[in-house]
Amino acid sequence: MESRPTSRCTRKSVSMAHSRLEARTSTTSKNVWACKTPLALVMSWLQVCIELRQRDSRAVEDALLTAGALSIEYRNAGNEPLYEPAPGQTPLWESLTLTAMFAAETNPDRIRLAIASALGPKLSPPVQFRTLDDDDWIASFNDSLVARQFGRNLWVCPSGSEHPGAGATVVELDPGLAFGTGSHATTALCLEWLEQESPGEHLLDYGCGSGILSVAALALGHARATAVDNDPQALDAAQQNGALNGMQKRLRVCRPDQLDASERFTTVVANILSNTLIELAPRLLSHCVPGTRIGLSGILTGQAPAVRAAWAGQVDFDPDRRQDGWVLLHGTVRH
Repeated sequence: MESRPTSRCTRKSVSMAHSRLEARTSTTSKNVWACKTPLALVMSWLQVCIELRQRDSRAVEDALLTAGALSIEYRNAGNEPLYEPAPGQTPLWESLTLTAMFAAETNPDRIRLAIASALGPKLSPPVQFRTLDDDDWIASFNDSLVARQFGRNLWVCPSGSEHPGAGATVVELDPGLAFGTGSHATTALCLEWLEQESPGEHLLDYGCGSGILSVAALALGHARATAVDNDPQALDAAQQNGALNGMQKRLRVCRPDQLDASERFTTVVANILSNTLIELAPRLLSHCVPGTRIGLSGILTGQAPAVRAAWAGQVDFDPDRRQDGWVLLHGTVRH
């Protein structure tokens, strides 16, 4: 399997089999959201920060989740790139900072004991505690979720923020939901492609994450969209973002195994790992009809030939779109 840099904010539920794609940066993170209560209902937080080695991270993560952590975030403590993992593996840096969020009333001694039980008292690193209220948490999330323009007229904005002028096509995203916001080049490539495509009857968004591509397609005039992901939290996020934009009657969310083999789509977009795009080519093509428009991203420049080859038997590709070393392959299923 080819390696590739990934980063900035890869979010997944504890059970998800692979991490979603992100870009290389010097400030890199992976979030594990374990909270079964909606995060918006937690009014204050105890933030816990620890610097760890990669080999110790899983034991500490498990101990903190057992102790009641609501979310765990990993950030690159240095400036090393993170590469695409083999299937079933979780990518991490050699040196990392773990930030865990607990309900504010959690006893810090319980957390220290959990870390010591995972590492042993002689190996336990210094632990930093900080109390945050809900406004602090939402403000920090909003800092990374700003209004962005894609193509000529498509905007993705945090909910409640000031919108562009009249005539803009606006997609709102809830800043309290983890997953993609359009900041990564692969998502931007997909959004710009959708903005220039003629609206179709039914769009399939495979590996939907936040549902940003499905919701944008509906806002741009597609009649219906089906958003598919293997992560229950992604499906929840997509459903909530659909409702936020008034698209709930036109947006369906489902797991891959809930997608009926007989369903056909006029547009298929998949922003996922390159090897997964290769593996899924026969299945996704089985949901197409002659003339279906295809958009594939999550692909580094060097990976594009292999992905194109897996689809070229049935797809006539247009010239690639490229941004920051990433590629969008797009074309039309043959008649």
